[in-house]
Amino acid sequence: MANDHRTDAYLCGRLYAALAELGRLAEGDNHSLSRSEVQRKLILEPSKHLTVHLHLAGKYLLAARNRGKSGPAAVVFRSIPDLLPSGRDLPGSLRDGALQERFHEGVAVQKAEIAKAL
Repeated sequence: MANDHRTDAYLCGRLYAALAELGRLAEGDNHSLSRSEVQRKLILEPSKHLTVHLHLAGKYLLAARNRGKSGPAAVVFRSIPDLLPSGRDLPGSLRDGALQERFHEGVAVQKAEIAKAL
């Protein structure tokens, strides 16, 4: 499992990091996905919490453009389709410790990819 970078938990972590960065570019550092308590809730029920922000991604892109951050926001926005888990829906729960570890690994990898791209 440690070498499988396409697991849903790993991809949810990457998706979370991309949406959090897009939200930060749109609304600043106080965007809801930047709060640790939101991340704790999100990891327990990704489909419930990530889906909301996934639906708002276009709005975040426009808001980032209006803040003069269209270039970085476009880079992050374009990465989102590749970060969607393979199933039809996002996972309902990542309560298992191993799955949460994969989620956090995905977050770290995506943050590094974003930093490299920007």
